[in-house]
Amino acid sequence: MAGDDNETNEKPRKDASALPPRVERALARAREAAKADRARTGGRWLALFPAVVALLLLLLMMPRATLPDAVPLPFADERVLRDVARSDDARAAAAETTRLPADILVVGTAIRGLNGAEARGADDVQMLDARRQLDGALRELARREDVVSDLISLRAVQTRHFLDAVASWEKSGETSEDFIDLAASFVQRASDAGWVSGRRVLLSDTERRVMFKTVWNVLAGFDTKPALAVTLDEQRALFAFYIRHPHPAESSRFALEADRRAATTPEACARVNRDHHRQSELWLADKLKKLGDIDPTYPVGYALGVAYYHAGRFELSADAFTTFIGAHPDGPYTLRARNHLKALLSASGPF
Repeated sequence: MAGDDNETNEKPRKDASALPPRVERALARAREAAKADRARTGGRWLALFPAVVALLLLLLMMPRATLPDAVPLPFADERVLRDVARSDDARAAAAETTRLPADILVVGTAIRGLNGAEARGADDVQMLDARRQLDGALRELARREDVVSDLISLRAVQTRHFLDAVASWEKSGETSEDFIDLAASFVQRASDAGWVSGRRVLLSDTERRVMFKTVWNVLAGFDTKPALAVTLDEQRALFAFYIRHPHPAESSRFALEADRRAATTPEACARVNRDHHRQSELWLADKLKKLGDIDPTYPVGYALGVAYYHAGRFELSADAFTTFIGAHPDGPYTLRARNHLKALLSASGPF
């Protein structure tokens, strides 16, 4: 019991770590002051934030000297391309089942005859005779008014035969009548342009279709008829191929080949390679102008600036970029054009 009495009467001990009240109050005031200071400092940073963002945006918008890189590709809607291909194939299948009118078939035979004459190496007299036969067939056809649908079907049939002939040639090297009459001249021109590797034609199925239809329209004199025109998306797909695979124009190709044969030193070979590249970019510049004529959404001025730069025509490149910037003060390619123009002017000065 004595022990119990001792425990009951013992006074509570003070916490050794407790601070005096006066010190606690001083610390509390210090914490409040620090909190208020942080609030004031944070407010100042928040006030500065819009100015910082504006400065960063200004720095991003200022031209930086960067050399031109790649020509932009036009956008072709793949859904449209698939729909056109399905429509052409359906027309071809229907025409194979239900015979086309006789006057349409005469035109088809004449087109094959003209293509085949070129592929077989016909002389000028034979080529002129083949052209006359086609022109005569077209004149007979002009007497009918309801021929557009039949002509589109004829073109679809020959497009299908052309595609099959090229695919068969790639696989086996076979040169069938369809190949000679519809595809041989195409393959030869593609080879001359550097678009054939071994027996593989670099163009996709879509690009082959569009190129054949375009040439077919020109050959038959229908290139100005809206009803037979290839769609804008088809043309975009073909021009995208041109941009990826430029080549020198035919007028300069023979001179380049002669220079290459005559080149006997590494320096001469390098010079020919540079000339080949420059001529390819100039050919591409001509294609870009045509693309700009048919596609108002394509940044043709910017693309010409890049192509001319790659061709070593720096004054034309600077002019193209300047014109593009004037016509497009803002937009997805405007800052790039300013950057490229600054690089050109920094390297060469005013032209």
